[in-house]
Amino acid sequence: MDNQIMNMAITVDDGSRRVPIMNTRGEEIGAFTFHPTDIGIVGRYNAMVERFDSVTEPLQALAGEDGEALALEDPRYAEAIDEATRRVYAEVDALFGSDDAAQGFFGRMNPFSPVDGVFYCAKVLEAVGTYIGQAFDQETARFSERARGYTNRAQRRGKK
Repeated sequence: MDNQIMNMAITVDDGSRRVPIMNTRGEEIGAFTFHPTDIGIVGRYNAMVERFDSVTEPLQALAGEDGEALALEDPRYAEAIDEATRRVYAEVDALFGSDDAAQGFFGRMNPFSPVDGVFYCAKVLEAVGTYIGQAFDQETARFSERARGYTNRAQRRGKK
C-alpha cells in the first residue's frame, strides 16, 4: 500500500502551453513552455527590456581599447560574445521560469547574429513581447467572460 501512495502523483493544469517558435518560412526552429496566465510575466518582460543594455554591455569590448573593432580571431571577441550570450540566456530563461527557453530561441543561431541590421535577440524580444501581450489579452478575455457568467448567475439568483 505504501508503494502505491509513493507512486501516485497529483496532476494540476497550471495553464502552461508548449509554444513552437517558427521562422518566417513557417519552419519550427524551437519551442518553449509558457504560462499565459502568469500575471508576473509582464513585469518580468518589462524589467528584462530595461536591463537589455547591461546584458549587452560585454559587447562594448568589441570596439577595442583604441576604438578599432576587434578582429574575429582576437580572443576578447569570443569572450565578449560568450558573456553577452550567457546573459541573454539567463534573462530569457528567467522570463519564462525555465531552464531551456533560451535554447528554444537561440539553439540554432547566436542571439547576437545580425538580422536586418539588428541583433537576432532584439527581434526575438520584440516577438516575445507581442506574443505575451496577445496571450495575456486572450486569457484575460476568457477570464472576464467566465466572471461575467458567475456574476449573471448570482444576479439571477438574487432576483428570485
